[in-house]
Amino acid sequence: MVVLPRAASGGLQDRLGPVRRVMFFGKNMSRTRCTGGLVDALQRHGVEVRWRNLVTLRRWLGRGLAHRIARAEFRRFRPDTVFVFFRDLPQLLAAEFHREARIVIWCEEALETLDGSIVDYFAHADVLAMSNPARFGWLRERGLDNMAFLMSGFSPRFHAPAAPQQPVRDVAFIGGPGRRGQRVAFLAEIAQHFDTEVFGLHWDRWRDAQRGLRVNGPVNNTEYARICASSRIVLGVNEVNEDEYYFSNRTFLTMACGAFHLTHYVPRLENVFGNGEHLVWYHDDADALAKIREWLPRDADRRRIAAAGHAEVIAHHQYYHRVARILHWLQYGRELGPVIQPATPAAKLAPLEPS
Repeated sequence: MVVLPRAASGGLQDRLGPVRRVMFFGKNMSRTRCTGGLVDALQRHGVEVRWRNLVTLRRWLGRGLAHRIARAEFRRFRPDTVFVFFRDLPQLLAAEFHREARIVIWCEEALETLDGSIVDYFAHADVLAMSNPARFGWLRERGLDNMAFLMSGFSPRFHAPAAPQQPVRDVAFIGGPGRRGQRVAFLAEIAQHFDTEVFGLHWDRWRDAQRGLRVNGPVNNTEYARICASSRIVLGVNEVNEDEYYFSNRTFLTMACGAFHLTHYVPRLENVFGNGEHLVWYHDDADALAKIREWLPRDADRRRIAAAGHAEVIAHHQYYHRVARILHWLQYGRELGPVIQPATPAAKLAPLEPS
């Protein structure tokens, strides 16, 4: 049985107010620094934050002791809001904490597979911030109406351009082979035509299909910036390419690091970035090969587009801007209306600049 969220019954409206103290639950993420970026954004807005990696604490101390520590700290700190990165807080604790604090769940996942358990978990959120609005209809059919569309982003504290240097490769891809290995054959084909390197986890599972593709291990955020600075083209291959507005946070991280980004098109991407202005997109494997061939000799044009893309994400796509909207909703309520307003890029609605 699905329990309707407080947001669906007017609970958030009864608990509106400024956000002053946040308990943040999330894993550390060395490449994307999503969790660190969100914590940094909250702090830049003047919020006092206690960040706890409960996943690691449970691994070190066991489930029972880790949960007792989390409960004790919640009682001492008395947060007005609990911010959860996806499912990094057990549902039992989320239900307990929701009796005394508002819950925000941040979900950057594509959510290709949905089941009742995720509905039950999401039901505890006052605000469910999701970067894939294609899943909203399915969730509404199961009683949820606490969803809000917010794309991913980045923090300039963790992702910024490295010092300029001579390129050492034509094409770089930073990420895994995909849950079904769908990127392996595509990148191996690119490597047959262009000097290509891949950086990420789990590529050893698909060794037989790599066909000479040069594969390196995972990288942290500093190394991510160095790869961007030393590659002519940094490629984007999303896990899902059919859902409107949904694309990997790799897009924001790559542009934040000042690289020329060639990425797979997703529906409505033109409402967020300009093709040939902030980045370049392709539609299928053959188109990707053609685009790489077209743009490799155009050094000046790639630099121009990379600079414009960097300026665009700095101005509109920091986690600071996403968190500003969440803080506004928690204080004044979520505005009614369509999930997405096609006439206005969703990422650019009322941007707030840091002081």
